[in-house]
Formats: sequence, structure tokens, C-alpha cells
Amino acid sequence: MPPKGKNLRSILAPQPVFRPPSSVSSISPEVEAYLTDLDRLGIKPGLARIKKLLTALKNPEKHIKTIHIVGTNGKSSTARMAASILGGQGLKSGAYLSPHLVSYTERFLINGKEISPNRFDKLILEVREKAEEVNKRSRSSGPLTAFEVLTAAAYLYFWQQKVGVAVIEAGLGGRYDATNVIDSKVQVLTNVGLEHTDLLGKNVAAIVKEKMAVIPPKGKVVLGSLSEEAIGEALKVCKRLQVKPLVFDEDFSLLKGRGEKFDVWTAKGRYADLSLSLLGQYQRTNCAVALQAAELFQGKPLDEKKLRRTLPKIKVPARMEIISEKPLVVLDGAHNPSGIDELLASLKSLAGGKRVIGVVSILKDKDAGAMLERLLDFCDILFITENSNPRCAPAQELSNLPVVKASPVQTFVARQNQSALESAFKLASIRDLILVTGSLYLLADIKKRMM
Repeated sequence: MPPKGKNLRSILAPQPVFRPPSSVSSISPEVEAYLTDLDRLGIKPGLARIKKLLTALKNPEKHIKTIHIVGTNGKSSTARMAASILGGQGLKSGAYLSPHLVSYTERFLINGKEISPNRFDKLILEVREKAEEVNKRSRSSGPLTAFEVLTAAAYLYFWQQKVGVAVIEAGLGGRYDATNVIDSKVQVLTNVGLEHTDLLGKNVAAIVKEKMAVIPPKGKVVLGSLSEEAIGEALKVCKRLQVKPLVFDEDFSLLKGRGEKFDVWTAKGRYADLSLSLLGQYQRTNCAVALQAAELFQGKPLDEKKLRRTLPKIKVPARMEIISEKPLVVLDGAHNPSGIDELLASLKSLAGGKRVIGVVSILKDKDAGAMLERLLDFCDILFITENSNPRCAPAQELSNLPVVKASPVQTFVARQNQSALESAFKLASIRDLILVTGSLYLLADIKKRMM
């Protein structure tokens, strides 16, 4: 919900000129500028640079026990849940997540609490010193990226804080992702869809191989809700590695209980009458996967009473997050066709009988046509907009896609996402639903203005 005493319309009141929102976090301007400059380097797959940086930092990644989460969708939710579950069992648990919405500090959690801005500043400056030394010695491989610096900082932070487990969310892919320098105790593949095909492979089988390259010898693998094609390839990889995975709907499963309750059967037992405060059926699936990963890490059944106390407290921002009730406004970071499918399936009960007004922006490297086709089938009105990320697809280009041109749904182009949301509010009655989706960067822009 919006902050007390504030109306969402006034929070998002139009500005004279649209500009990318500045960070509202209290990390220092020096650290903010440093990471922002590095972000402009973009994505550079490869492990050589980060290995050199970690060596300079005395290899903190070798001193922590980890769970590695890879996949197309659900990584952040599953990582948060696994860390929270193990934290609730009594372990000091860390989670490394990406991207952030408002502040870089959101990426580093211990027992569900963000790193403090002051500690974050000191950590990044410590890593920066070593990073600059590495850059000078290794000019041929290019400078370290923001994600590499942040990943190294996360491992250093968890080592310094003596965590009992660190749950690590991969950034892009697996094989050449900067997180893939750990000898993880448990590896989780949440699901697989076509994404970043220029880097990961042109088909599902190739992408599965890239993501599952994080499995070390004698790995302990949890496979989430995968398509038939993806599970077939994943099982081939496991057989080649001589690994016996735990497979969703075979070795562990999710069962509907009474009302909002659900049960999870795992390799070591049954956990009954569980509940989440999170909306969406897909979050229950993520929970089952996280629960199995936590149990596998612990090597024994979880304490069921502690588990029941922990799960309802878990929060995942920008995943079916309701920020207003009249009209109902839902933020969700679904950013590819499979994510949109999961979102819309979960929204059906909330949207029953309501007119749906969509606000969407999409990055250039996504399957925009497939995403828009699904949204146009669900929405009564759709605003196509942009976000502050330089990789954002121009709204006008999206509006000219054949799927949009052929749709009878009323579609508007509003480059400024603030104007798009304001216009959606002007059209909405208190009985309508406004859905904001397509990119976490769009949601970040909105959340920053609400702070």
C-alpha cells in the first residue's frame, strides 16, 4: 500500500520534465557514481576477471557454504525463500540477489535484512581498491564490470559476517556468470525459457547446458518446474555428471491443502498446512523448490513448526505486489513470455469481473512480440511506455509490432512511464485493475518516485 496519508495519484504527479530517477538510497555519492559508471560496461561473460579479483581479496568464496540458484524465472524469489527458510531453522543465512529496485543494498541480505549503507560503502571501496589493481595488471581482459565487483563484494561480506549459508542468485546463464566461482553445496535450476539467446544458445537444450554448468563434481541438484524439453536435457546433463537430481513432481511435490494452505512432500518427509503471504500460484512452486533445496543443504528434515512461522514473513518486492486497492494496482517484474504466462494465470482470480488496464515496458533483448500478444489477450486497455534503462525498447517501435497492430485492444504510447501510469489512473474506476509489468526497471522507476 502507499505510505499512510499519501494518495498514489499525488505521489506520481506529473513532473515538468521526465528524467531518469536518481537513486534514493543513502549510499555515498562516490560509491553510487562508481557502480553506475561500471554498469555502463554492460554484460561481459567470463570468469578470468573475477577470479583475479577474488584472489586479490584472499578468495572469500572458498570460506562460505553456498546454494547456487540458476534459471530463467523465479531465481530471486527462490533465493529469498531458501535463505529465509534456513535462517528460520537457526542458521545465519545470506542472500545475494539481482537486480535491485531502489538501492544496491537490496542485493546483500543477512537473515532477511539489507546491508547498511555505511557498511556497503566500506565494502565496495575495499573491493574497488583491489579491482583497480587487477585492472592495471590485466588490461587485455578488459576492466571489471559492476556485476563482477558486486559479486566479489557479496562473497567478501558473507565471509566477514561468518554466515552459515549464502544463497547465491546467478545473473546471466551459469557457465560464464560471475557467480560461478563457488563450489556450491546445492544447485537449483528453477526453470528454463528462451532468453539471451545470443549469449546462452538458440534453443532450450543449449540454455539448459549453460545454466547447469554451475554443477560441481558430486553436486546436489534440485530441478524445478521444467518443460518436457528442458527436463529431458537436464536429466542428460545430470547423468553425464553422475548426479542424481531431485525433480519437481517426481521426488518432491506441491499439494493443495485447505483454503490457502498447501503441503510439500520432499525427499525426507511432508510439511503440511503451510502458508505464504505472497500472491501467485507460482510462488508456491518456488517455495516447494526452495524448501527442497534447504532440506538438501541441511541434510535432514526441517523443523516444521519453525518453517510454518517463517514462510508467512517472507516478502518479495515487485512480484504480484499490490500498491493500491481502489483501483487495484499490481506491480510484477515478469520480463519474458513464460513469466507473463505465470503472472496472468495467477491474476485470473484477482481480475475476475474487473476491467484490466496494462502499463508495460520491455527491454530490447526480450521477445516483445510474444509478451505483448499475451498482455493484449488479457488487458482491455494497454499503455506501452519506456523505462530509464538504456536497453529499453522504444515505445513507438513496440506499438508498431504486427501483434499490436492486429489487436482490437485500445493501445496508447506514452514514452514517460510516469505519464503512462497517471493516464491509466485517469481512465480507471475504483473497480478496475491496473497491471504494471514487463521489466523490473519500469517498477524500479515507479518505486523510486514513491519513496
